Amino acid sequence: MSVARLLALLLFGAINVAGTPAQLKLGILPFADATASGNQAAGADVARTMLAEVVHSTEMQPRILVPGGAARVDALDSDSAIALGRAQHLDLVFIGTVLDAKTEESNKGGWIPSIKGQSAAVNVRRVKAAVTLQGELYDVAAGRRLFSVRLTGNDSNTSVGGTTYTTFGSWGSDNYQNFLSSPLGKALQAALVDMTKKIAAAHVDSPAR
Repeated sequence: MSVARLLALLLFGAINVAGTPAQLKLGILPFADATASGNQAAGADVARTMLAEVVHSTEMQPRILVPGGAARVDALDSDSAIALGRAQHLDLVFIGTVLDAKTEESNKGGWIPSIKGQSAAVNVRRVKAAVTLQGELYDVAAGRRLFSVRLTGNDSNTSVGGTTYTTFGSWGSDNYQNFLSSPLGKALQAALVDMTKKIAAAHVDSPAR
């Protein structure tokens, strides 16, 4: 290989490395719960679910942010969120709120046809769920809001008998994964997927180094 060709390849590689965009660092605050569910862990659980989606579907580097002192998430303003992002050397800070989470349920009873003289009663349940989130994304370096948006996720399911989650925040410390498998949990995840897409599409002028 000639010296000129080798130099050209090295120069091309250097340009590619220099032109590679830095991974954006995203801070996600625990979600505020406007549904008044009373579950103190609900906001942190939702934030962790969003973090998992960001890791899965983007190249960003997300982390959970915790407000300092006794500050409540629902009391944070934009200046406080941006200051928290600067202290953590982040590019973006996301503030989310669960605005509404509702289910519509219908039941239909019946009988399984007789087999060898035996029959059984069944209860067919149909559940439709919707979760509405509000999200605000802030550019830390620029000190400005990139967007404020409301998105709704939906899901429905028909099952025979059994139990399901029809109220947001009704899970305990050991059954959040069961909640995520319910129509209400899947509606939440659908809204988080759409919110993550909005974040990934946001433009940041100067990523932190």
